[in-house]
Amino acid sequence: MTDNDAVTAFAAVLALCPDDCDRDQLAAAVGDVRRLKARLDAVQIGLTRRARELAETGQAEPAESLLGAAGGMDTKEANTATAREELCNQAADVEDALADGAIATAYVDAIAAAANSLPEALRPEFLAHRERLLAAAKVLSVDAFRKRCRQLARDIRAAQADPGEDDELARQRKASKITQWVDKTTGMHHIHAELDPERAANVTAAINRAANHIRSTLPAKEARSWRELEVDGYITAITKPAAAGNGGSGSGVTEIQVLIDYHTLVNGLHEHGIAETIDGVHLPVSAI
Repeated sequence: MTDNDAVTAFAAVLALCPDDCDRDQLAAAVGDVRRLKARLDAVQIGLTRRARELAETGQAEPAESLLGAAGGMDTKEANTATAREELCNQAADVEDALADGAIATAYVDAIAAAANSLPEALRPEFLAHRERLLAAAKVLSVDAFRKRCRQLARDIRAAQADPGEDDELARQRKASKITQWVDKTTGMHHIHAELDPERAANVTAAINRAANHIRSTLPAKEARSWRELEVDGYITAITKPAAAGNGGSGSGVTEIQVLIDYHTLVNGLHEHGIAETIDGVHLPVSAI
């Protein structure tokens, strides 16, 4: 989508009266909105790239913080935006397809999520299939495309599967760290944790369980956003682990939901096997 095309489409969308549209007019308008969103998200990638460059030279706060403060993004949205930018740094044709409006942002995020589920050494092999993935993105629904990406990642992992998978988890555990800083502009304290998949799944499950428990005990008239509940759940998870693990009582054991086929569980990962958390994060079979 050229600049002129974007301006024309934007003007058409603004001038549209949805109540007067028939089915075909609605479909055309929805398509224009999708392409405009894609174009804006391509611009966002460029902004995120620049934010990262400024952060690396000490001229700005971390990109995720800037996106959160100036862009009104929550942590998940900011992390998704930075993952999108990192992908496009390695695959410029994906960024071009987004800017042209050929694919929607959700397809880019599906590629990024599947690539990031692989060890770093295997990601280039996954991205080598991006021409085929971009073609599939034009004909598949987002859900079907997301499954296609995840299956490709599984196939690549299975082809490389060996006892070194446990070594990879050990490496990730050793590389895990927590970084803390204070945003000089907002005064907000940031705690950033880089965790291996197994411990990250434990932490996420503990936070979600604590947040849901807090929500279930709130008075009917007291409404809180999920963001607020997530913060309270985080505090509970690290200060009162028993409450976080078992809804207010018990030893604090947190359950993780995993998806694994029987053959993989018994005999190890195979070509079409699956061994991951319910969110699609791969775990070594030994960890499960």
